[in-house]
Amino acid sequence: MPLNPAWKKVLVIGSGPIVIGQAAEFDYAGTQACKALREVGVEVVLVNSNPATIMTDVTMANITYLEPLLPEVIERILSKERPNALLPTLGGQTGLNLAMELERSGVLKRYGVDLIGCNAETIYKAEDREAFKETMLSLGEPVAQSVIVTSLEEGEEFAKKQGFSVNYSASLYPWRT
Repeated sequence: MPLNPAWKKVLVIGSGPIVIGQAAEFDYAGTQACKALREVGVEVVLVNSNPATIMTDVTMANITYLEPLLPEVIERILSKERPNALLPTLGGQTGLNLAMELERSGVLKRYGVDLIGCNAETIYKAEDREAFKETMLSLGEPVAQSVIVTSLEEGEEFAKKQGFSVNYSASLYPWRT
């Protein structure tokens, strides 16, 4: 992505707590983004709730906030720091969820903050299963057969139509046996 000269200060959302199978890769990617932004002269403001990450090292960002990753906290930081852009895509699911909430609530518009890395429409199309499926089909890309189900029975019916057997463990689902 070419650097927009209007982006003098960027707020980067970290990945928060590291749990098994999530977040460590985002910490590494976020660290690299912070380094790259700083190398081209962009002031980096980082918010992360986990102090035990590489990303929160004092050399990674100009300003680091160790705060809960919540919309109201991010808004408070946006109000104080006045960054030109928000980079949420290196914060994993946490960053994406926060960015979408800030977009939906009008916070980004209110503070004149560009959403960078991916725009809200792209995040929506990647996160919403049906929107993703429709996007892929509109591009001529194959997708697995799928439906949205809202009950266990609907899920069972679809699985059986696809040729999958559905078995239950009596200890987990005693009412199903």
